[in-house]
Amino acid sequence: MASDVTIVIADPARVVAIREGASLPGRVMSFTSASLGSAFESIRAYRPKTVAIDAIFAETPPGAAFIDRVEALATPGRSILFLAEDAGRWVTLPRNMAKMVTAPKAAAATPLVIAPRPEPVNTRRAPRFLVKDPIDVSVESGTATLIDISVLGAQLVSTPVLRPGQKINIGLPDTAETLNVIAHVAWSTYEKIRKEQDPQYRVGLEFTDAGQLALEEYRQRHGADEIVPYRAR
Repeated sequence: MASDVTIVIADPARVVAIREGASLPGRVMSFTSASLGSAFESIRAYRPKTVAIDAIFAETPPGAAFIDRVEALATPGRSILFLAEDAGRWVTLPRNMAKMVTAPKAAAATPLVIAPRPEPVNTRRAPRFLVKDPIDVSVESGTATLIDISVLGAQLVSTPVLRPGQKINIGLPDTAETLNVIAHVAWSTYEKIRKEQDPQYRVGLEFTDAGQLALEEYRQRHGADEIVPYRAR
């Protein structure tokens, strides 16, 4: 079933104007047409009720191919709408009406379409965001620093030893109370930068499926706007 999320995909030159000017339902996540890999992975992870696509981008070959990939997911209850500027307002339109709005602009000047460079293969199932400020979280009998977070995982720098496969309780401090979640350690790397510094572990976590809505709301409050680029370890 689709969730109460709207994912927007637009040309980089228009994404900010659309985000600020369009009236869209639910929680809105925006991606540029240069980040189609991240946008598609977010659609698969969040199962949004609405996917809103920049109508001009949708008329390009990369845009049409992206729409085909989204439609192939066949999520019940999902609608794909096009975003177009009409008389100074951003409006959402079904596909058969979008050409009526974008056609006059296309006739005046045919833009050069440059396909975005393919993104590296990403094994993450949800986009990851850096936290705005360092956050000390509780892990087992000690503390760790939260580096980045998604609804499905996070990265920590921990003083307590955390080993791959270990099941742990995480306490994420919030504005009102602590969000407690359960996670599994996916990977752990020993780090010691200076002699006088205590050893620490850089750790990748996988959250259990429970609490994804609460984790997404936590991510929106504490995470930065830009997605962390995927880099193979």
